[in-house]
Amino acid sequence: MDKGKEGKLIKRFLVYGLVQGVGFRPFVHSLAVRLGVEGNVCNLGGIVEIIAKAPEEVLSRFLLELKNDKDKDYEIHGVEEEELKEEELSKENLNEGFVIKASASSLHTFSLTPDIGLCDKCAKEVLDEKNRRYRHPFISCAACGPRYTILKQTPYDRQTTVMQEFPMCEECGEEYTSPGERRFHAETISCKACGPQLFWKAAKSKNLCGSIESGKEENAFQNAVAVLRDGGIVAVKGIGGYHYVCSPFLPETVKRLRLLKGREKKPFALCFPDINMVKEYAEVTQEEERLLLSKAKPIVLLYEKKRKIADEVSGESIYLGTFLPYTPIQLLLTRMLGPLIMTSANDSGKPIIKEEKEIFEVGSEYLDGILYHDRKILRSVDDSVVKVTMGKPQIIRRSRGYVPFPILMEGQGPDIFCAGGDLKAAFCFYKEGRAVVSQYFGDLEEYDILKEYENSFVDLKELLGIAPMLAVCDLHPGYFSSEFARRLKLPLLQVQHHHAHIASVMAEHRLKGKVLGIAFDGTGYGPDGNVWGGEFLVCEGGDFTRIGHLRYTSLIGGDASLKDAKKLALCYLLQEGLETSLPDERTAVIRAALKSGTNTYLTSSMGRLFDGVSALLGICKENRYEAEAAIMLEQEARKALINGIEPACLQFAVTKDEEMYLLDPAPVLKELVRLKEYEKKEALALGFHYAVAEAILTLCKEVKRKENINDIALSGGVFGNTLLLEKVTMLLEEEGFSVYRNEAVPPGDGCISLGQTFIGLERAAKGQLS
Repeated sequence: MDKGKEGKLIKRFLVYGLVQGVGFRPFVHSLAVRLGVEGNVCNLGGIVEIIAKAPEEVLSRFLLELKNDKDKDYEIHGVEEEELKEEELSKENLNEGFVIKASASSLHTFSLTPDIGLCDKCAKEVLDEKNRRYRHPFISCAACGPRYTILKQTPYDRQTTVMQEFPMCEECGEEYTSPGERRFHAETISCKACGPQLFWKAAKSKNLCGSIESGKEENAFQNAVAVLRDGGIVAVKGIGGYHYVCSPFLPETVKRLRLLKGREKKPFALCFPDINMVKEYAEVTQEEERLLLSKAKPIVLLYEKKRKIADEVSGESIYLGTFLPYTPIQLLLTRMLGPLIMTSANDSGKPIIKEEKEIFEVGSEYLDGILYHDRKILRSVDDSVVKVTMGKPQIIRRSRGYVPFPILMEGQGPDIFCAGGDLKAAFCFYKEGRAVVSQYFGDLEEYDILKEYENSFVDLKELLGIAPMLAVCDLHPGYFSSEFARRLKLPLLQVQHHHAHIASVMAEHRLKGKVLGIAFDGTGYGPDGNVWGGEFLVCEGGDFTRIGHLRYTSLIGGDASLKDAKKLALCYLLQEGLETSLPDERTAVIRAALKSGTNTYLTSSMGRLFDGVSALLGICKENRYEAEAAIMLEQEARKALINGIEPACLQFAVTKDEEMYLLDPAPVLKELVRLKEYEKKEALALGFHYAVAEAILTLCKEVKRKENINDIALSGGVFGNTLLLEKVTMLLEEEGFSVYRNEAVPPGDGCISLGQTFIGLERAAKGQLS
């Protein structure tokens, strides 16, 4: 240890985490000055480098306080520490006193900061009449504001963002350069004098305030308020794109919103002005409150209390999608008007609109005005959706507030691009132990979504400065994502869909050795040419063996058939000779199609079985949005729990055919048909959930007995079902199993690219890419 002539050590700290664009460097500066540490702090792409010179005990205290500050706006995920000799440093790297150096590029560019929701201090200022930023719609500080959606290139500095177009006024410039100010080096700093401006555009058919367009932002804002108060619908520009906004209390307005979006039934989320009002409408646990108030400010699914809003907002759903304002405009609107529906401005299935040209061309009779501003959005990012299961967050849609923050992974390997899947598409770049999963795109079968996906690939690739040496994609020969990966002309690894699901859990929890993965979802291409979806896989490293599945059933193909849950139910019932229990004029035609094999396929899909059972019980016969029938089935089961209704006694047959375990639903279907005439559907729905959970337990115990596997990984969209996930986890943990699930990425197909990354790294490490 070299303490030099002054008895001081020199150390380089490389700090990883949420440390850029959140006031971290100013905090380091003030801490160093207070403790008498010499040196400097600098952004190096996505991480922060600190050169610090001080006596050993001072450096220890410096690092301790850095990690443990309770009021911090940053998050440290790791610190690398290296001792240096004075002669190893240039004059620029070692100063008398402590300075903040300009950002520099480096190899460590693979970490970017997500957009950060409005912080409490800025929220307080924007509502304070005495503050110079009172009602400033773009108030932000070092701890909040847009980051990812305004970044042109790394490192994150004002001149590399769209804020470059708004030169700071004298007062903002003074705050920006004053150590101790909370806007010291806040790159999005602005005020009414120098920042972006709000504008209003009324629909051409409207006559609002006698003006089509106004450059005076308070007038613009008041026009929007007047329209909303009058029952209108306004497009409001946010951070990652436009929202359609309207009152949740006016049924006719909500019906018009559904016509505007082409969204028949799927519930809308509400933005509330504060957490206290959220609690008036929904049950809020401590963890749910923490999520609502977090920097990401996602949409959190809560159990609704007695309904106060129009039924047209969320229909029969027992959940209420809620979030708190993450922009000043949202705060100002909800403070004046109360809860508001804020839903992505797009046609159903299309990308969220982010540019004025496109929103101006909407031209719908249902849109009454547009509240927009002149700060550009460089990339569209939808709202994230989260719910809490067993006291922990479960991400349903990972986007704004979480993307592009990297997921840290073990091991090293080549730079990789992973294409993900086609539904709920999201791709992933891997470099130097970090996996950056992109924002959520939607279904790549939609041309505009595919273009958005392809353009985002180029955008994020350049932003991260990565040159992938390997591409990984789904095994499905017809996936658009797989075709895109093939066009890159890189060495290509194809990965089975459900293997990727389980690998994503292994990546998140760094699981070693053999893992029994249970992947339940709608569809995934199986190597045997059938459609998989109810899978039991023994996974180890980058390999898997299929040891069990839901028994194959023949279903009729086509997207329309997937929406028609009653047709799915008839397919299941026909194969058990139970079709008379569900009268339908199409029965003979379906029977003939199944018999001849016309447009049919074999599937082990657990998602389709949930759909079929929902229709069989008369709960939901048509999926008007994705997984509606399964969601309604879960809700009926939840009602049974809430009302103390005993579950019906149902049981799958668990058999073994040669080397394969089979979950046979025939006994469950027969019993449901027998009981549905005189048992409550809530009891039957709950009994079905419990039967699935018990079947999983039976199979896991058998595999543990034979192969001594104790780690269970659960993934797939079916495990978005909270009731099933809770029951399965409880049963398995009572038997001593260690149960893991997706937490950092969704259990649905949003996790696929992360799983592909894990498998790509494992195969590369073993030289198994050819």
